[in-house]
Amino acid sequence: MAFLFKLLNFMPDNKIIALEEKIAHIQHMLDDLNMVVFRQGETIENLSNHIKELKEKLENLKSPQSSQVLINDDKPPHY
Repeated sequence: MAFLFKLLNFMPDNKIIALEEKIAHIQHMLDDLNMVVFRQGETIENLSNHIKELKEKLENLKSPQSSQVLINDDKPPHY
């Protein structure tokens, strides 16, 4: 750490300012990327829940009870 302070003492001010600007830009990019990752996580969770619901609906349609109801409903009501 002491080496860094000695190095900064010998660097011109304009180079230090340029480095500080680059660090600020990188920090801003990191914050933006973190927000993107957070939103993607929310989207993945929502899609996973939707897939789970669709699987449950599909299983309900495949169940024997639902096919039995369809067979019983084959005759028109006037018979």
